[in-house]
Amino acid sequence: MKLSKTKLIFSALLLFSGVFIYSVKSQTPHSKFKKIQKYIDNATEEKLAGVVIYIKSPKYGKWIGVSGYSDIENNIPIKKEDIFSLASIGKTYNAVAVLKLVEEDKIGLDDPISKYLPNEIIEGIPNAKQVTVRHLLGHTSGFHNYNRHPVLNELYLSGKLKLDTLSHINALRRYAYGIYPNTKPVGTYQYSSTNYLLLTMIMDSVLPQGHESYLRKKILKSNGFSNSYYKQTPPNNLVNHYGDINKDNIIENLSSETIETTNWYSGDDGIYAPIEEAANFLQRLMNEEILNKETLKEMMTWNDEKKPDYGLGLMADKGFPYKFLIGHSGRGIGVTTDLYYFPKQDMTIAIFCNTGLRSGTKDISDTYYKMRNKIIKKLFLF
Repeated sequence: MKLSKTKLIFSALLLFSGVFIYSVKSQTPHSKFKKIQKYIDNATEEKLAGVVIYIKSPKYGKWIGVSGYSDIENNIPIKKEDIFSLASIGKTYNAVAVLKLVEEDKIGLDDPISKYLPNEIIEGIPNAKQVTVRHLLGHTSGFHNYNRHPVLNELYLSGKLKLDTLSHINALRRYAYGIYPNTKPVGTYQYSSTNYLLLTMIMDSVLPQGHESYLRKKILKSNGFSNSYYKQTPPNNLVNHYGDINKDNIIENLSSETIETTNWYSGDDGIYAPIEEAANFLQRLMNEEILNKETLKEMMTWNDEKKPDYGLGLMADKGFPYKFLIGHSGRGIGVTTDLYYFPKQDMTIAIFCNTGLRSGTKDISDTYYKMRNKIIKKLFLF
C-alpha cells in the first residue's frame, strides 16, 4: 500500500500530543530530552514513519522517546517495546558469536579460512587462500561485497529479490566468485558483507547445530534477550517497515521485503530487537559481561588507531563533538538503525527508525541526518 505524505503528516499531527505526553511526562526526563523529543516529532511530521530513541548516561539518566507510527495504515503509534529489524547491526551480534567460539577454542582467530571452508569457495573468491578469520571480522580481506553487486543490489533496491529461490552458496557463485575489479589487497579495509556470510559458514562447519541455533541460545537467550530474534520473524510487536523504492516521494510499506531479507541474509543482518534490548546488548558487551576482557580487547583493536573505522564487528569513529564512539549502524530499504556507545561520556545512544534510507529519496535521508545531527549537538554541545 502506498501512503501519501499528506496522510503521514495528518496522522502524525493527530498523534503528536499523545506521543509527547507518553515519552516526556511519564519519564520526567532531563530538559535536553524535551528538545530531542521535538526533533524526532519534527522528523516524523516531515518524512519518517516512526522513530524510537534510547539515551543512557550518568549525567542525564535513561530516557526512551517515541514519535510517529509503527503501522501507518492502521494509525498505530510506535511504542518503546516495538521490535525492529536491525540490518547491519546484525554483524556485531555475529562477530560476538564467532569470538565466543574463539574463547571456546572451536575457531582460531588467526586461522586461515581455508581450514573451515570448502575448496570451491577458496578457489572461487580472489585471494581467499591468504585470508584469516580475523580478516573477515575486520573487513580487511579485501573481498568484493557480494550484496552490492550491481545485479543483486538492483534486485534488492527494487524489492524483487525472491530470496527463497537463492541459496547462500549460489549467491557467492553469482555475485562473489572471480570478481577482481572490486577486490582490494588482503589487509586493506573494505566493508563487505561477503566477510560475514563466510563467517556464518565457518561457524556452521564447527557447530553440529549450526550458527543460527548457537547465536539464539548462546548470545541471545543465555544473556536474557528474550525479545530479540535471529533470522526468525518475531511473533509480536514487530513494526511495519517503510521506504520509497520508486523514489516518488510516496512512502510504501516494505515490511514483507524487509522480513524476507532479514531472515535470509546470514551474518551481515538477521537480528530483530526492541531498542532497549539492543542497547543493553552493547552496554553489556562494553562491560565485559558477554565476552571476556582479552577477547573484547581484540574486538576493539581498530584497523587504524589514528583514524579508526572498524575493529572486529564494531564500527569506531573519532569525531567532534563526542570524541569517540563504538557500535554499529544499519541501513536497509525499510529500516535505519544507529547503536553507539561513547566511552568518554559513558553514554549509549540508539536511534531506530522504521523508514529505510537505502530506498529513499534525498529528502528522507536529509530528514534523518538533520534529526540525528541535532540530537548529537544537543547532547554533546549545549
